[in-house]
Amino acid sequence: MNKQQLIDEIAANGGISKPEAAAALNVVLDTLIRRVVSGDTVSVTGFGTLQAVTTPAHRARNPQTGNKVLVPARKRVKFSPGAAFTEMVRGDRAVPPAGQSSARKRPRVTLAA
Repeated sequence: MNKQQLIDEIAANGGISKPEAAAALNVVLDTLIRRVVSGDTVSVTGFGTLQAVTTPAHRARNPQTGNKVLVPARKRVKFSPGAAFTEMVRGDRAVPPAGQSSARKRPRVTLAA
């Protein structure tokens, strides 16, 4: 799925126009990027967590020459899927039918005393 297909689905499922869906998606993506770049961890319940992590410098081997090279420290983006998302992908949990959010929290179950 590409961005335009995502916009089309947001518009169809959200009952909004395609320009409104595109604007909403752009705001969400821009906000995610800006917050992660600034060093914040972004956690979306039911979906996952995005964060910038620093990979330390280390030595590696060039596979073509066999020479050891120093790989400098760098930042990368790490995504950790949420438990519910992982369960749905594995097939351990059913994906809710169309019209129901698959990214919402399960209702709390309280045990009667």
